[in-house]
Amino acid sequence: MEITSIQLKNIDQRADNTDEADLEKACKDFEAIILNKMMASMRKTVPEGGLFEKSYGEKIYQSMLDEELSKNIAHGKGMGLGQLLFEQLTNKKP
Repeated sequence: MEITSIQLKNIDQRADNTDEADLEKACKDFEAIILNKMMASMRKTVPEGGLFEKSYGEKIYQSMLDEELSKNIAHGKGMGLGQLLFEQLTNKKP
């Protein structure tokens, strides 16, 4: 089988597309981490009150909820931080 320059060019383009997709996902994941930290900091400012003290399980659940909310926000429209980071790293505008 003979490999032509067209086939090599297609391989390079697919690799570039995969690399960019991976980079875009990493940028969105980074935005999710920042959002999660921000939500945790915001939650600390809310005074605890009520009839019962927060249990350990409730604190874990709250942390898991914040993590999932952060992921959904970042992988949706997001705050734009992931997109800006992606544009900066690739020198491209969408």
